[in-house]
Amino acid sequence: MRAGTQPLWTGPADGVQVRVTGRHGRLSRLPAGLRVELVDPASGAASAPSYATTATATASTVPQPVVTTRSGWGADESLVKDPATYTTDTKVVFAHHTAGTNDYTCEQSPDIIRAIFLYHVQGQGWNDIGYHFLVDKCGTVFEGRAGGIDKPVLGAQTYGFNTDTSGVAVLGNYNDALSSPPVREAVAAVAAWKLGLYGYDAAGSVVLTAAADNGKYTKGQKVTLNRISGHRDGYPTECPGNNLYADLPAIRTLAAAAQAG
Repeated sequence: MRAGTQPLWTGPADGVQVRVTGRHGRLSRLPAGLRVELVDPASGAASAPSYATTATATASTVPQPVVTTRSGWGADESLVKDPATYTTDTKVVFAHHTAGTNDYTCEQSPDIIRAIFLYHVQGQGWNDIGYHFLVDKCGTVFEGRAGGIDKPVLGAQTYGFNTDTSGVAVLGNYNDALSSPPVREAVAAVAAWKLGLYGYDAAGSVVLTAAADNGKYTKGQKVTLNRISGHRDGYPTECPGNNLYADLPAIRTLAAAAQAG
């Protein structure tokens, strides 16, 4: 697997320019193996959208939100070489943003998700897209990593805390943009339902053990996390952006209210 930046959605483009800087702005030479990944998501046209409108697990305390399936955004399943790996349950839902631009139409959301999928699989060598769910700025929820949205699928979204957690990524850069009520409501609905499958209070907290040295925590370190946390709570990153991170208390309140009926 390769390290890499977050993908950058540009829309139509006919050129690329890259600036590479080192720590504290110093760089004596380019990193070995440096390359730019160019992704054309339109090469895999999406099939007609299909929706999961009924809950596949009845144990949750709240209804399953409407989710656009992988076929709805045009996932090329032939690129996923290995079956999903499952953990035990979902103890924490991590909120992410995909960075890049907020200048997209919601009709372009499947293109952006296909681009992220292709970048994760073909550029970074992952088996599948890293996130379990994605949400666009209109509040539409999309299925991410394969294996069953109601199952505890092992993702690649918060290094050191991928076990027994789920990741919801909002398309866009929320250091720049403010989230909208549909975005907050969608993230809350996913988290309330997903945590409700295992009887966890969306407004609560839990102690998890870091599975790796990740630059923020050391392997084996006990960490107290909110049931709905930001990526930066588990990993040294700006994700999910200052604005979306500031919205997490409101999202927890919405999710807890949904669980309360």
